[in-house]
Amino acid sequence: MGESSFGGEWIFAFLIIAVIFGWGGAGFGGGANAAAVGYATMADVNAAVNNQSTQQALAAIQLSSANNNYETAQLINAQSLAMSNQNNTNLINAIQGFNTTNQTIANGFASVNQNIADLGYKMDQCCCSIKTMMLERELQATTNALQNQQNIAVNQAQSEFLLNTMGKWVANPSSATAAYTAAK
Repeated sequence: MGESSFGGEWIFAFLIIAVIFGWGGAGFGGGANAAAVGYATMADVNAAVNNQSTQQALAAIQLSSANNNYETAQLINAQSLAMSNQNNTNLINAIQGFNTTNQTIANGFASVNQNIADLGYKMDQCCCSIKTMMLERELQATTNALQNQQNIAVNQAQSEFLLNTMGKWVANPSSATAAYTAAK
């Protein structure tokens, strides 16, 4: 709105100056009938003032309505921004929670895989140890059996050697055999 330094009252000031000094020589106290000459009468001035006041009131209402609309829009924008920020925060928290859960699960499976691999290694070592112990026992038993057989063979060979060297030997010789042996 093009208002001057007088505000919205410049038209009212112009009308007062026109009434006081008049136009065309029939000014204040000019003797001619103002209505007949085309000058503004008091009713015209009052109507102009009332119209100007109404226009100013309507402009003030319009400005107030625009300000209210702007303030409402700003409140809505602020509320929308706050809700958007809260949604973003909630989304970030949810994503971080899922990431933490996924990391925990991955670490758990890694631990399980490591334990399974370790168990497999220990089972392999255990089986090898058991097999080794069984083989050592079997070897020891075989070695003992071989040693016993060697001892029996050595004893038999020694017995045969001694018997061959001594000749025929009888454990309880009869008296005739003893006499024969003695005569000899």
